[in-house]
Amino acid sequence: MSGPGPLRVPLGSIAAGVVALPAEAASYVVRVHRLREGDRFVVFDPELGIEADATLEAIGKRSAEARIDAPRPAALRPGRRVTWIQAVGKGDKMDAVVRDATELGATRIIPAISARSVARPGEDRAQRWRRIAVEAARQCGRGDAPRVDAPMSLAAALAEAHAAEGGALGMCLDPYAETPLGARLAALVPGMEAAFAVGPEGGFTPEELGVCAALGFDRVRLGALTLRTETVCAAALGALIAVSDARAG
Repeated sequence: MSGPGPLRVPLGSIAAGVVALPAEAASYVVRVHRLREGDRFVVFDPELGIEADATLEAIGKRSAEARIDAPRPAALRPGRRVTWIQAVGKGDKMDAVVRDATELGATRIIPAISARSVARPGEDRAQRWRRIAVEAARQCGRGDAPRVDAPMSLAAALAEAHAAEGGALGMCLDPYAETPLGARLAALVPGMEAAFAVGPEGGFTPEELGVCAALGFDRVRLGALTLRTETVCAAALGALIAVSDARAG
């Protein structure tokens, strides 16, 4: 759900001064939201995590110009690096995962191909997921968007997270694990990266669970029920936020 506040518009490059808005941004501001000359909005760069106030200066038939104020660091950005490794499932399930992960603070999303992944998406799907992440960031008020990698093998995805600077607390979501997620999250310290791995429909194979363990991803469970693969993200990242907020308070 969109929160209160000014209209937010993603912009690839932000610099102070009067600029011609890209066609997509101009259409979004003028035709979708019906802004008029003199109206204010906010532009943000989802890759660099910066934003700036803007004023609509001029409207043409198919163009628009805006005056951009001095850029500043985005006010709302995740306070912790979080990598979400999602084994690709059927249909558009990955779309929902990308939206949830973005809204709940993931800073990197890695689509993984596992043994039980039916779909084998290409780079074109990754481009779609990147657009979904930017739109989700705009809607939730976030000043950046997570990095969305091209699909890769599960082993490569786990290795990417394992090699993160300073290490990461790895968690492999498995409904048959003995350790509850909350107990694993208790090991998080301020500034430590968190990394999650989730299987497709049918879960990871025993061999894949072994690879997860070898790379520091301990098996954890989310309660007693078995969740759908596209539901796990919201539940796990929601738990991470709750733990982090409780400690911050």
